[in-house]
Amino acid sequence: MLKPTPTFEHQLHIETQQYLAKGCRWISILSFVLGLVTFFAKLYNNPNQDLMFTTLSILPLVGVSFYGSVHNFLHAEKPDVENFNRYYRYILALVLCWVTVCNMLVVQGISAQVRVEAILHLLIFSLSVALFPKRGILLLSVFVMASYMATLRIFYSEELFFPIVKMLCFAGVVISGQQVMEKWFRKAVFKDVENQRLFEELNQLALTDGLTKLSNRRHFDMMLKKEIQHSERTGQPMSIILMDIDYFKKLNDYLGHQRGDECLVELAKLLKNQIKRPRDVCARYGGEEFIVLLPETDVTGAVDVAHKVKIKLNKLGFRHPDSAASEFVTVSQGVAQWRKGMTVEQLVKQADDKLYEVKANSRNNIAFAL
Repeated sequence: MLKPTPTFEHQLHIETQQYLAKGCRWISILSFVLGLVTFFAKLYNNPNQDLMFTTLSILPLVGVSFYGSVHNFLHAEKPDVENFNRYYRYILALVLCWVTVCNMLVVQGISAQVRVEAILHLLIFSLSVALFPKRGILLLSVFVMASYMATLRIFYSEELFFPIVKMLCFAGVVISGQQVMEKWFRKAVFKDVENQRLFEELNQLALTDGLTKLSNRRHFDMMLKKEIQHSERTGQPMSIILMDIDYFKKLNDYLGHQRGDECLVELAKLLKNQIKRPRDVCARYGGEEFIVLLPETDVTGAVDVAHKVKIKLNKLGFRHPDSAASEFVTVSQGVAQWRKGMTVEQLVKQADDKLYEVKANSRNNIAFAL
């Protein structure tokens, strides 16, 4: 009746997939714009340098960035599949494209080293924001860029100690920040799952009978109204069965209310086991009254279901020491089929009239309206 609440692990996976998809698109747009700015700035500041070399170096970055900007990563695979390979592949391709661009800048002018480091710093911090939910992808991109930056320092600087220490410190800052952000992210997802769980519990309390765990009268009336609307549109038949436990007051008086509650619970279990199509609804309608909604079922099919309930209840053998109908607990049942133009109240009244007819004449029987 109620949809299950997702587990924390499953919801965390879904949220991670969604955030990474948005993060990849965001970093792609940033890379696309930054790549074009780098290209035109290079042409403007150094118009005499090799245009073909510059174009071939930046073109892969522009192509990969444009692909990431328009691609929906969530459609590549189902979001509930435990697979992040597409993100690893894309980010690695994007990072390698940036390494190619930076290498082109350095090759064409050693003075560009400072600008290259500025670009790499910007990209590393941007990737830290875009990829923080998945540490492996973030560390892969940071490691490649930081290693390239340290290599530049080693080859183009007389100092060896400072570049290595700088790279290690920089990596430590990124990893620490990722851990803080990931902890915040997990807490946010956990609160969201808890809120969903509390909502479902409140919804269940509002729509479920506390003793039998069947639908309550409010939920049944809602579903009956929807099925009547469906039948009006499609012309499909729909029936209900209203049933009442025979001599239930005597059972309570003779055996006590606890035993009476056990009887209600056992009958509810029987109904759930016997009537379990996806759209069927079993409900406790009040006291010892139960009602069953059978969509796309005519009166003949509903009477057949009622007979099966009667037989199963007899086999259950729940003893009733003060019943005039049987030594076991029995039910009287009234069956009615919806006809065009009937309201909820009219349909339930027709079933109630047939139930009263059985209780007045015989008990432990079934009456139906043609």
